[in-house]
Amino acid sequence: MFKKLFAAVGVGGATVDTVLDNASVYPGSTLNGYVLIRGGSVDQAIEYVDLVLMTEAEQKVGDSEVRVAQTIAKFRVANAFSATAGLERRLPFSLTLPLETPVNNAYALATPGYGYAPNVKAAVWIHTDLAIASAIDAKDRDFLDVQPLPQMQRLIAAMGNLGFAHVSSDVEIGTARIGQVASSIGCYQEFEFRPMQHGFSRIQEVEITCISRADGVYVLIEADRRFSRDSYSSMHMDQQWQNVDWEGRLRMMLS
Repeated sequence: MFKKLFAAVGVGGATVDTVLDNASVYPGSTLNGYVLIRGGSVDQAIEYVDLVLMTEAEQKVGDSEVRVAQTIAKFRVANAFSATAGLERRLPFSLTLPLETPVNNAYALATPGYGYAPNVKAAVWIHTDLAIASAIDAKDRDFLDVQPLPQMQRLIAAMGNLGFAHVSSDVEIGTARIGQVASSIGCYQEFEFRPMQHGFSRIQEVEITCISRADGVYVLIEADRRFSRDSYSSMHMDQQWQNVDWEGRLRMMLS
């Protein structure tokens, strides 16, 4: 009786640990691993095991911004089963990350030759939710190293060749729209660029948002100009993106 009571409040109950084959991934890539369930001191009924892909995003609240945990996707690993006392159970999984998953490897996002990595605020992690009937749920969190897509790196390099360094990136709550294409995970990522040379520059800042799809990467460019309104332009990096002069394309957009 006492063991059941303790397990109900989380003492001696089942525990969960998610083991990833590789925590370094790309948007749209496959994440493999297994969820290890260790039975506690008594048998317990497990209602489900979910893996929740999450990120940290900025949300406007009045005149200020707060950072919140945002769910990107949810994957069911197992439905109801019994966690037998003292026994271990492995639940293998293979899941595909959304193409819009925020990227956060600062070194891979750095402007070539600039010497400084950007300040990236885009933590991404897998939250494991083990729902236990009539007890405190067990939870686990595993952070991911999300590498940028090659198209993103090409954009960063092209901006660097035009004299703009990638200085920071964050994730915003909301929806970004590029023509008929809209973000679909409840948030979107912005990449901020600033002139590398000190002194006067007509463009103070450039913000780039990428929405990845199966047919390529859609790009929204916002240029903050001195003594003028912000300007917006967009482009599509399709399957032939490697054959395009992106420096020339960006130069026209920022002129």
